[in-house]
Amino acid sequence: MDRDEAEELLRTLFADPGAARLRAEQVLVPDPDVALASIGHQIVGIVVRDLGDMEAALHEMRTALRLARRSGDHARAADAKATLGISLCAAGRTREGLRHLDEAAAALDGVPLARVLVRRARVMSFTQENFEAGAGDLVRALAILDRSDDEIWRARALHLQGLTRTGLGDLDAARRAFEEAMEVHAGLGLRSDVATGIHTRGWLAFLEGDLPRALECYADASDRFDDLDITSVDLVYDRCSAYLVAGMPADALDVVERALEARPVIETERADLLLALAGAAFAAGDWARARSAADAACRLYQRQARQRHWVRAELYAIWSRAEVTGRPARLLPRLETLVTAARESAAPELPQALLLGAQVASRVRGPGAAQLVDHWLDEAAACRNASTGTTRALGWLALARRREAAGEAGAVIRACERGLRALDEHQATLGSQELRAGSAGHGAALAELGTRTAMSRGDARQLLRWSERWRATALATPARTAGHDAQTRADLVALRAQRRRLEEALADGAPTDALEARATRLEQQVRRRLLQERGSGEAAAALDVRSLLEALAEDDTVLVELTELDGVLHALVAGRGRVRHRVVGEATAAAAAVDFSLFTLRQAARGRRAQLDVAGARLERALLGDALNGVGDSRIVVSGTAALQGVPWGLVPLLARRPVTSTPSARLWLRARSARPADEDRRVMLVGPGLGSGGAEVPAVVAQDPGAQVLDGDAATVSASLAALDGAALAHVAAHGRFREDSPLFSSLTLADGPLLVHDLQGLDRPPHRVVLSACESGVMAPVGDQELLGLAAALLSMGTAGVVSSLAEVDDAATVEVMVALHARLRQGGGLGDAMLAAREAAAGESVLAATAASFTVLGL
Repeated sequence: MDRDEAEELLRTLFADPGAARLRAEQVLVPDPDVALASIGHQIVGIVVRDLGDMEAALHEMRTALRLARRSGDHARAADAKATLGISLCAAGRTREGLRHLDEAAAALDGVPLARVLVRRARVMSFTQENFEAGAGDLVRALAILDRSDDEIWRARALHLQGLTRTGLGDLDAARRAFEEAMEVHAGLGLRSDVATGIHTRGWLAFLEGDLPRALECYADASDRFDDLDITSVDLVYDRCSAYLVAGMPADALDVVERALEARPVIETERADLLLALAGAAFAAGDWARARSAADAACRLYQRQARQRHWVRAELYAIWSRAEVTGRPARLLPRLETLVTAARESAAPELPQALLLGAQVASRVRGPGAAQLVDHWLDEAAACRNASTGTTRALGWLALARRREAAGEAGAVIRACERGLRALDEHQATLGSQELRAGSAGHGAALAELGTRTAMSRGDARQLLRWSERWRATALATPARTAGHDAQTRADLVALRAQRRRLEEALADGAPTDALEARATRLEQQVRRRLLQERGSGEAAAALDVRSLLEALAEDDTVLVELTELDGVLHALVAGRGRVRHRVVGEATAAAAAVDFSLFTLRQAARGRRAQLDVAGARLERALLGDALNGVGDSRIVVSGTAALQGVPWGLVPLLARRPVTSTPSARLWLRARSARPADEDRRVMLVGPGLGSGGAEVPAVVAQDPGAQVLDGDAATVSASLAALDGAALAHVAAHGRFREDSPLFSSLTLADGPLLVHDLQGLDRPPHRVVLSACESGVMAPVGDQELLGLAAALLSMGTAGVVSSLAEVDDAATVEVMVALHARLRQGGGLGDAMLAAREAAAGESVLAATAASFTVLGL
């Protein structure tokens, strides 16, 4: 290999690093020409460095520099020195590395100088975040490279220019630079650089607040890196950040932990992964792990002189301590240092640092701390005009807390409303119900402060509005469109087939590891694609209390909305033209009563001795107190907190003899009330395989309703069932249900050819108007985010289904037949699902298993 070929191999090594290293080791390193051997060691050093073995890399690069000096070629030595310099910076030895880069730049001119300037610009802009200095080097480098034929280094310079322009706040110029760089990389066939370009597209979208677009680009880039067997730490960090904004800490942790295990990492990469780990652990509530990771990241960033990154790590280090410390005064000096550093470096975390500082300082006595609170809240409040909704919300939260300290309750309410409105706009951009639910956590502090302030004013109507303001917004936010794209539908079909093969293998005692892995990959593909769906842009409407009271009066119904504040459960009773506020009791007692009631129902379903009356009385005391005093014989609709949705209200003595339904929110009850079936005469009965009862209630119901469409046996496939469900007035599904606590939207109903997933139902053009799910525990839902729910019944309501009957506990097969026959008989007479379940409870009275079965079924909606 001659000198020109060796230089070309060095220049293009990132196209295939493994092959470049092999050629260098076999051909160049042993070459007696010390200049060629120098290039060989330099190539090996770069590849080994990017694999994480920094010690070996630095040895190779020092060898390359020594050989270059022996060759007498000053340009060769300067290039080797520049590579050693940027590698030392990556190892955290920034001052030494920059000295080498400065010396290399001073020794060169022309294209070799431009290459050194690009390397130095990477350190200045990307590592030290000194964007002005990086921009200066890039202007000089591009002035040379634009006149050269070295497209590879020109593209690298353009990509760095995009990073630099982003840091300087010029996103339009950054986008132009990134796109031009990616066009060059694509033309040269540099696949890893193209993947990096797609990653930066996602990063820009994230900075602009377009979370679905960011996730789409990150997923595409991740696939491309996987194909090349490359782990991009920058991408891992950015995906983690996106998941945290989406309120998905488990996904963020998974991404980081897999990256930490993928390969050895260099010191700068380790610092970034530790920072990502700290953020994910903090969001997951693991304060000790967050503190440990953040402390380690802080030490590395200080050594690397990466100020902005240190600010992020120090924020988590202090925040995780603030969650558990009883001595907040000890944190104030660190917080003052953090705020100063965040301000000086223009870190985007400044609003969070200011709010955290104010929160900690408010727990410290003394005039100095009080002045800090006021000053920091005022500064944070200036962020309410930021470009992204989540940052604007932080600004409004700061203003609300400032007004709270001044005793201005009306101003607090207004600021909290403005902050939640900013988050409404953010949620409206998200098409994924899972994303909307997770992101609701950003509004928790605003909603709590608004609710607390409304409660202090003694205005029950305003308190109801605030109890409702941030409740089940993910379900109430209008969807953009119905239906899935072709690839998602294909993946769902493949996943169904895979799950069926898995079940067959389990039944045969065959190995299942490969099948499980394939099914998991398909789930990840479906979920990833759905997270990228864009929202309608339309936010959920706020509750109009007057309209609610009018609707309740028209239906002779009373709403009981439960809300929790500081561990105390409150009931807001709306009906007969007014709203009353009642304090119920400790929230822990309510949760314990629900657990006991579900245990009692399971005991009864198994034919064991069970005190249903005791469980019902305990539920009434713990969840309602005296809230039902004075409601007369009205129908009741209960809106529990997210943690109190799975309640068997039919067990409660004061509710058992009247129509009672539940709803995630009053807004969803109003929407359900106005819903109408697409086809009033179409009723569908679906029967899945493997039921202990064989779906015996269906023939019994159909005998009295011969016009109903029945799908059972081999005919009850997922595709046929979806077609039947689309637009049906009433759908009865007798099929085994499986709730996925780890991923509620992959909960399913088992049909002839495999599972019908929640995601399948979300692809319907017209949801069924009313749905009856007769299988055990088909109504289980998972609370996520802040007052949000995910699960089969919740998904149906979010799509526009008016009401769902489902069970909260194990039910007896034979008793279920009788309960369902009574329910359908009442539905045929007219009325809603609440009336039908009342008829079923009345028919079951007097026999414990029957009564427990009827009480296990609840109505969500109408």
